[in-house]
Amino acid sequence: MFPMLKKFKNILSNKKEKFDFEKQLVTIDGQEFTLRKAIPDDSIQYMRVQETIYPIPVPWPIDIVEMEIGNKNALYLSLVNKDVVVAFIGISLSDKEESHITNLAVNSDYQNLGIGHLLLNQAFNYCRKRNFEKMSLEVDVTNDAAIALYEAFGFKVKTVHKKYYFRNHHDALEMMVDL
Repeated sequence: MFPMLKKFKNILSNKKEKFDFEKQLVTIDGQEFTLRKAIPDDSIQYMRVQETIYPIPVPWPIDIVEMEIGNKNALYLSLVNKDVVVAFIGISLSDKEESHITNLAVNSDYQNLGIGHLLLNQAFNYCRKRNFEKMSLEVDVTNDAAIALYEAFGFKVKTVHKKYYFRNHHDALEMMVDL
């Protein structure tokens, strides 16, 4: 199909995205941020965020990040400050009843400002509006700050996955909460 014809067809079909998200302006600690749906160009910035919080190699290589941002059964949100992604969250929405947080990362320079709370609140609200019943995630057993955040949102340990993470062979807690 000719590129122009394809573009015209897309405009005429007025097809709504499977998991849409309306861009929002938020103020955190006196700074303005934009919370928006991820775009393919965010993948490199996601890698930079990961590099500020994890030892190399980071948990998610660039090809997986690119694949996930383009995943039609997932929603990735980027928190942007002056055109720079400072945090992101990914939510798998392929199961009709259970949503799953695939990734949540906040640049180390922006931690302890409530950004993790903001992103989780957005995920909870989004999934509740779409009638998901549960939300799950995995977290490294050594990540005390993340575990405390998830417990504050009501997540409970469902099971432990031994040597879950390839990078460091740490165990993972599988946690779940009712929405």
